Amino acid sequence: MFVAKYLGSARYSELDEELKDFARLKAHLAGVDLNRDPELMIFNVEGTSSYYIVFLEEVESEEDVERLLREDMGAELSRDSKASVRRVLNR
Repeated sequence: MFVAKYLGSARYSELDEELKDFARLKAHLAGVDLNRDPELMIFNVEGTSSYYIVFLEEVESEEDVERLLREDMGAELSRDSKASVRRVLNR
């Protein structure tokens, strides 16, 4: 299983073009409207050049984030990333 590392959170409009490509794909799959400039979390799948985007509107808990990473990428959150995700979701 891969390990996903939390890199940060941002609004869609704040992303560079490379990350916007990942966000556009994920928004299409998740039915998220990018015109609303959604807030999202960015993860890197360690050992790869892949990024994974989680829109805050599609999750309610750390467990939801972990489920998406597991189902979509075959990855689990690193220990440090779990604490970061908790902080973002509890703002």
